[in-house]
Amino acid sequence: MFKPSGWIFGIVFLSCLTFSAAGWAQPPAGGEDLTEDMNIPRVVAKVNGVELRSGYIRFRLNLDMRRMGQNLNARQKSQIAGAIIEKEIVRELMYQEGRTKGQGVSPATVEKEFQEFKQSYGSENEFQKALEERGISEAELKKGIEVDLIAKNLLDERVKGKVHVTDTQVKKFYEDKYESFKRPEAFRVRHIFIAYVPFEVVQDTPHEEMKEKADAYRVASRKKIDEVVAKVQAGDRFEDLAKLYSDDKESAAKGGDLDFIYKGVFDSQFDQAVSQLKVGETSGIVETEFGYHIIQLMETKPSEYAPFEEVEESIQKHLFMTEAQKLVGRYIETLRKKADIIVYYRGQ
Repeated sequence: MFKPSGWIFGIVFLSCLTFSAAGWAQPPAGGEDLTEDMNIPRVVAKVNGVELRSGYIRFRLNLDMRRMGQNLNARQKSQIAGAIIEKEIVRELMYQEGRTKGQGVSPATVEKEFQEFKQSYGSENEFQKALEERGISEAELKKGIEVDLIAKNLLDERVKGKVHVTDTQVKKFYEDKYESFKRPEAFRVRHIFIAYVPFEVVQDTPHEEMKEKADAYRVASRKKIDEVVAKVQAGDRFEDLAKLYSDDKESAAKGGDLDFIYKGVFDSQFDQAVSQLKVGETSGIVETEFGYHIIQLMETKPSEYAPFEEVEESIQKHLFMTEAQKLVGRYIETLRKKADIIVYYRGQ
């Protein structure tokens, strides 16, 4: 019998709600307000008379749109906003129900969470600047933390002990879906990656300015990758060059090592370049939609079926999450039916 740990309940919670306090702890969206052309009212909804305001919605929209890295049309923006508002409505419903049932969170617990968020910033000035950029006060952040904790506690109470996954179910899922556990040929590679536009520029530069300078950025990145490939061909150690030049900082710290990857995970041009290499060989410059790469093939693994023991735990979690989300969905629907909800902005 699978016994879910506490963090799994947290995942169920996060999958159902927009975790507000965590959202405010995200880095600032940076640049101009990409929601400026959207007619989002100051109050986007009311839940049993409680107003949900647009500040957080706009912040999340900016964050999501910049993360997507593409121009979205009005309909797409509106749909994303609608989804964020819907999750905020659910979060408020859960909070109100928790308070009705007598659930509360001690001021000490809220303060502890608040201090943890605060410590993620380098200084008091940086923290206050972050609050200002998000348009909230310390009191509002603490209130958001309280709402999240009460909503999470209520959700945990609804799920714990009510979802069961047996060993028989896990084994049957593996057998029924056996073909889906077939792993394609795997390749272990290193790469040196030079982005078309440096990540720090994407974060800090207004969108229009980036568009104006796009050609100049691309020329500079091409010059940089040409210099790096010349060093590779001259015999410089690939690992050292990756640490020094690669824009993929996570793999750069490991000498460019991406570990084992499967076909289809990366861009098709990347896959094609890897398939043409023999173990120990290094590619020339490979261009993808993200930038320029130099790739070194280190090792290969043949196609194989994942052994049951390796995927057993992930199947257990998948089955638990599926059933838990169904249970939570039904519960939230009962809350909606008895609530007075007015939405002033809906995604198209």
